[in-house]
Amino acid sequence: MVFFYSSIDKRFVFYMGRDKHENELLIKYGWKKDVWFHVDNLSSAHVYLRLPKGVKIADIPAEVLEECAQLVKANSIKGNKEKNVKIVYTMWKNLHKRNSMEIGQIGFHDTKKLRYVKVEARKNEIVNRINKTKEEKDSSYIKKSWEEMKRKQRAREKAKKKKEAEALKKKIQVEKEKAELREYKTLDLEEGDLNTDLKMTAEEFEDDFM
Repeated sequence: MVFFYSSIDKRFVFYMGRDKHENELLIKYGWKKDVWFHVDNLSSAHVYLRLPKGVKIADIPAEVLEECAQLVKANSIKGNKEKNVKIVYTMWKNLHKRNSMEIGQIGFHDTKKLRYVKVEARKNEIVNRINKTKEEKDSSYIKKSWEEMKRKQRAREKAKKKKEAEALKKKIQVEKEKAELREYKTLDLEEGDLNTDLKMTAEEFEDDFM
């Protein structure tokens, strides 16, 4: 099972797996806008925060960050008992899973992108409030929701490419029409010069004849 929780800020949702096998599933099917949380240097649950549109990791509200940190600490056997526990967090795309790693183990592409927050002590009022929002979903939901996200992403990209192609086609047509107009004006101007030349020639002819 995968557990979903609601934040005090309704724009945010956190989720985590029941065990290390589901952690593997979450690592594989994470979204680019997911933020991963874990107790630093201790065993704990892998908690993910899904960022709403337009919000970056640096913009996570303090109360939401504290909720995530408290949830991670509460789901660490050793970390839950200790004080001044350090929580590490980073974007999902910074997670690096090597084939040689054990189930549930994870590394990072760039350790410079790791962020930390310290939890001095467990706050039961926060943990209890979060746990009251818990919703259990079958593990298959993670893959299905990821596939649906990818389907919508492909549809948006296809629509974007179609719109860009139509805009380019329209631009080419406009440029073609402008070129034809310039060519027409040039031709018209040349014909006007020719008519003037012919008229002068006729007048000169009449003068010569008289």
